[in-house]
Amino acid sequence: MKIISQMNIKSKLVTLFLILCLTIAVLGYSAINISENNKEKIKDIHKKTQIVLINQDKIITPLYKIRELSQSLVMAPNKQRRLTITLQLDYEIKTLNKNFRRYSSNEEIKTMWKTYKILIKRTRKYLDNGFEEGAYVNVTTLSREHFSSLIEKLLSNQSTSLNKVSQSYDNAVNESKDIKVKILIYILLILSLASISGWLVSNNILNSIKIVQNGLNDFFDYLNNKKEEVQKINTDTSDEFAQMANTINSNVANIALDMEKNKELIQNATKVLEEIKGGNLKPRLSKETNNTSLNELKLMMNDMIDNLEVQISNEISQRLEQEQILIQQSKLAAMGEMIGNIAHQWRQPIAQIAAINMNMKVTYKFNKFTKEYLDKKLDESNKLTNYMSQTISDFQNFFNPQGEKEDFSIKKTCEEAYFILNSSLQYHEIEVEFNIIEDNTVLGFKNEYAQVILNILSNAKDILIERKIKNPKIKIEIKTGNNFAIIKIKDNAGGISDEIIDKVFDPYFTTKHKSQGTGIGLYMSKNIIERNMKGFINVKNDEEGAVFTVKVLK
Repeated sequence: MKIISQMNIKSKLVTLFLILCLTIAVLGYSAINISENNKEKIKDIHKKTQIVLINQDKIITPLYKIRELSQSLVMAPNKQRRLTITLQLDYEIKTLNKNFRRYSSNEEIKTMWKTYKILIKRTRKYLDNGFEEGAYVNVTTLSREHFSSLIEKLLSNQSTSLNKVSQSYDNAVNESKDIKVKILIYILLILSLASISGWLVSNNILNSIKIVQNGLNDFFDYLNNKKEEVQKINTDTSDEFAQMANTINSNVANIALDMEKNKELIQNATKVLEEIKGGNLKPRLSKETNNTSLNELKLMMNDMIDNLEVQISNEISQRLEQEQILIQQSKLAAMGEMIGNIAHQWRQPIAQIAAINMNMKVTYKFNKFTKEYLDKKLDESNKLTNYMSQTISDFQNFFNPQGEKEDFSIKKTCEEAYFILNSSLQYHEIEVEFNIIEDNTVLGFKNEYAQVILNILSNAKDILIERKIKNPKIKIEIKTGNNFAIIKIKDNAGGISDEIIDKVFDPYFTTKHKSQGTGIGLYMSKNIIERNMKGFINVKNDEEGAVFTVKVLK
């Protein structure tokens, strides 16, 4: 005990820790050793049991079935029935041949099986020759006797295997009993050593703690005006608790002198903080104290309160301004992309109209301009201009806000979103493949859902163009689950970096130049699917690229 009293707390705890580690290590090693031994025993028992089960399932049972079929063949009432039984018998013999090659290593049994097959062939030969009496005699005599010998041999092997399993189990049980006794002895010895050592160390530490605790309680009683003076803390050790006691004794007197003023300042500070918590920034700390640190804290808190209101106001204004700028950028980017898509849709009709005008000019020049020709060309031009006008209407309807939920087709909505980008995708030679496994009709905001699909397709198109992928492709798969309508959109652009894949749905996060995007597209898509339509949206990488999955309730 004297040696322990002279040790510092760190040494005591290290000693106790080492004892505990040694105890855990020994017990852990013993447990692992037992576990490994038992595992090997169980593997051995399982292996031997499997041999018995395989012998029964793969050889004995099919052999009985073949015996039954050979007897049925002899007793069959007509040729058609015999043909059916013969086919079934051939299949069972072929299967059993494989099983013998795979599961049986006993050459004697294999030889007996070959002999039995010869007897079966003899029976069939008799029947083929119309000698049914010979077939019957063969089945009921030689064939039956050989079958009985073969089964007897197989059952004998099976009995031997079962005896081995039983013997292995008995050995495992006996070894387990011996190991339990040994482990129990080890546990008792180690726990006894650990308990004695731990009790000595912990008792010494607890005694020191109790002495210091009593001294502190005496000091707290003094602080609570329950005592007029404080007794010194005395310990009989040389550890950190003795040092702590000396430090406490030397500081108690100084603390008592400034305690009253400190208490007033702390109460004042607590009241001011409660006012700030309630939203009132007017109160300031006014109490004085002789403690330099508390005085500095007082000045610091007053300065913080002076600046806090201005900083909060400036931060709110700055954030509002920044959000307005980002939203405006998003609107401009969406408008620019929409105009670009319209331009792609109009490019071919405009070229066709120009061609019609040129054709009319040439026709007029060669004096072949007739009323019928003019009506035909005007009709062609009108069809093209109507197509361009319809394109504008489709784009307007697509981007119009939607007030109420409606039933809509997932397939049709995806095709409408694809139509918006169709010309741009064709221009960049990006192949889009639809795989409609099962369409679904869901209740929700159709235009918002279409905007989510458009956003994902647009992002896929941009990354395919940016990375200059050869044979760029986007796959759209539509299917159904138990509760959700599911759409998966895949590309072959190589995927999203692991460093940013968890951030793609964060607000204002984007890998594009600020002139091309604000980073709120996927964030808004997530809000539309998860908040407005009670669904889910996520992204992962496969071997070709990114895979976006959108699920909404059916």
